Amino acid sequence: MKIEKWQPLPPEFQFNYKQQELQEIWQQVHAGDQEIHPLDYEGDEASLQAQADAWLHYHNGDFQKAAQMAVELGDEGSVILAKSVAAYCDYLCEDEDEALALLKDCMEICEKAAEVQTDYANAQFVCALIMGRYSQRISITKALSQGLGGKIKGYLEKTLELEENHAEAHTAMGLYHAEIIDKVGAMLGGLTYGAKKPIAVKHFETSMQLTPNTAITAIEYANGLTLLKGKSSQISELLEHASQCQALDALQNCDVNYANEQLE
Repeated sequence: MKIEKWQPLPPEFQFNYKQQELQEIWQQVHAGDQEIHPLDYEGDEASLQAQADAWLHYHNGDFQKAAQMAVELGDEGSVILAKSVAAYCDYLCEDEDEALALLKDCMEICEKAAEVQTDYANAQFVCALIMGRYSQRISITKALSQGLGGKIKGYLEKTLELEENHAEAHTAMGLYHAEIIDKVGAMLGGLTYGAKKPIAVKHFETSMQLTPNTAITAIEYANGLTLLKGKSSQISELLEHASQCQALDALQNCDVNYANEQLE
């Protein structure tokens, strides 16, 4: 996977954590995915340190460096790679062909890693994350015709089976139901894909309970309600809530800024 010349994040969105500082807030910035800090594991010290360093670059906002290090880590870097690629494609990449190529390559890497790391919740989750981003770009309808919908749901179910408090997976599951209902309708969505509005809302509510102070949780709930034709007042309240959240890393800075832009 070739990763070079990524558009850098503007300096005002970046952080400058040192490793010890990041470790001190680790549980807060990873409340959504329940990731354990690499240095809290026992094993190959060099590999674990490299993982910790890649995460540090990611949280500080150097998504390219984090992704490059993640590729070198092989299967152990799949989660960092996916998170970095998703962040770059969401907020920085302006070339649609580049974004699609990155997402497609990342998807293949993550699926192979997930086959090896069957008991690692986030290895399963990032497959759904990247497939979801790819599906949104090629169109949900086309993605469903390619069978990606079922695969995404399967990875999310596996994630929640391994980690029931995975807020990001609950959010993604809510979006899965909402996207399908928006594209094919409630009746066909329910009969063919098992997509239902009450299930979507339940997943969104669960993620809000688990990570009430994380901007992206409220943003994606608002996006889901927009797809489900929810009340505009509730959507505005969620975006207002997101705009008031404290950003603890570079991506959260981007999320909070996005929420503010939606309110303008």
